[in-house]
Amino acid sequence: MDQDARRGRLEAAHIWADLVSKVLGGVAILVAAWWTYTNFTVERTHDPTMLVTVTPTTHPLRDDHVLLNVDIFLQNIGRVAIKPRFPSAAAPDDAGLEISIVEIEPLPRGSSAGPPGSVSENDMRWFDWTAGSGDPRSLVYKRNLLATNEDFRTGRYQLNPGVRYREPFACIVERDRLYAIRARFWTDEGAIADLVYVDTFSVDGDGGTKAGPEPAARLGDPAAPGRSGS
Repeated sequence: MDQDARRGRLEAAHIWADLVSKVLGGVAILVAAWWTYTNFTVERTHDPTMLVTVTPTTHPLRDDHVLLNVDIFLQNIGRVAIKPRFPSAAAPDDAGLEISIVEIEPLPRGSSAGPPGSVSENDMRWFDWTAGSGDPRSLVYKRNLLATNEDFRTGRYQLNPGVRYREPFACIVERDRLYAIRARFWTDEGAIADLVYVDTFSVDGDGGTKAGPEPAARLGDPAAPGRSGS
């Protein structure tokens, strides 16, 4: 009798243990599904999220020339590493970190834009960033600043989460000009861009003028220019 009762208790315990195991397994599946939905649908933590900031500065040179320094800051504010689009036969130019600079002819002194419709479309200065065409003179057209980077050339360049990167560029421009600078970081999903304007009208011989605010984290960036951080 005692043996039968013991066997009955063991069978009941086995049944309850199997039931509890199945319930816990079902709860684990529900928790995993909720976590996946929250992170990949609501919060979208798998999506790349980054900021591109263009910060130009000007410095006077001789013979009415000006040194234009352009610092491009790439900041990964997401939770996953971001890789650039690497060159391919289909899109050899739309890759890496692209910079374009065009010179724009400003309005003549004493003129005004006037009310809407007062200027003919044929009289307006225009340019097409996509095609690189238009009236303004192109100084730099879709130059890939990562082209000489060893990590980029070997397919290992990436922007790690929470890190700010700096990619510099410099060229010589003329005084009394207006320039538009665009930077685009290409990924497989598209491009993240920033566009700024800088003029060289007020550049003097006392150290130049700065166009745009000085970035707070300019010194001590976690990655050297042109390198992918860790």
